[in-house]
Amino acid sequence: MNKRTILNLVLLVGIAALALLAWYKPGIKKPPAQPPLTSLKAADIRSIEIERHGTDTVKLERENARWQMLAPRQMAADEYLINPLLKSLSDPTISHFAADAAQLGQYGLADPQVRLRLNNTEIDFGNTEPLQGHRYVKVGDTVYLTDGSLFYRLSHDALWWVDKALLPANARITALQLPNATLTLKNGKWQLAPANPDISADSIQKLVDAWHNARAQDVVAPEQGKSAGEVAIELAGKSAPVRFEILKNPDFLVLVRPDLNLEYRLEQDEGKALLHLETAARKTTSGHNGKKEMPDARTAGSRNHTPGH
Repeated sequence: MNKRTILNLVLLVGIAALALLAWYKPGIKKPPAQPPLTSLKAADIRSIEIERHGTDTVKLERENARWQMLAPRQMAADEYLINPLLKSLSDPTISHFAADAAQLGQYGLADPQVRLRLNNTEIDFGNTEPLQGHRYVKVGDTVYLTDGSLFYRLSHDALWWVDKALLPANARITALQLPNATLTLKNGKWQLAPANPDISADSIQKLVDAWHNARAQDVVAPEQGKSAGEVAIELAGKSAPVRFEILKNPDFLVLVRPDLNLEYRLEQDEGKALLHLETAARKTTSGHNGKKEMPDARTAGSRNHTPGH
């Protein structure tokens, strides 16, 4: 083994030793983990209130393992937002110190920007500290510094917490009226009107399943827009259909539920899956004169049919 090889091996051993020292830091004690904002467990929280300046107070309550909004609306709440919120409460904070009533104003906690109430525990959110941008949060007699993610989640308006599913949980569609077609469940099979042999039973079921599973990206108060049709959905056990008005929009599929005074916004691709039945490519046939002929449009049903209400 020559001197150059030996030197390279010594250098590699040295680099490895330095890397181990940097990783394990012998002799340097790690600081103790900081406590979370509250010792409350997510499973034990039954009610949530969110108070913000100039906006409606949001009241949420767990009912039979599901979350409901009690104010400012009475309707299902978005568990996809609530459950991560509750789980984040167990995250460690950055630091903490005893609260001094005389100094709360300098932290923005004398009149907090947001107040979160979990059962009977109040959590107040104040200003950010200037160096790292961490948020001052007061719980009881303690002020904590946090990373601000919880504050961001609480800063949305009230409708942010509304369930974004288009249909109620466990709903079962029995009839579906689209702008250009009507689907009706009869004897366990879907009937399409107008009839179209290019549309398979699988295509129909795929569209129905899309409605069962559809969730909006956002729910807002309805805005003015030009109507592009209507969707009416009959559900098992319900006397009145669920109705959506389709509004023309270049960026989203916009569906308005007039009875709830809510507007649901979905991606355009998801809109296609909800409003359009996929057709299978059909083979051409040869006529008696040897020329290829397409199937008679009359056998596929008129595309201009408008379902009745």
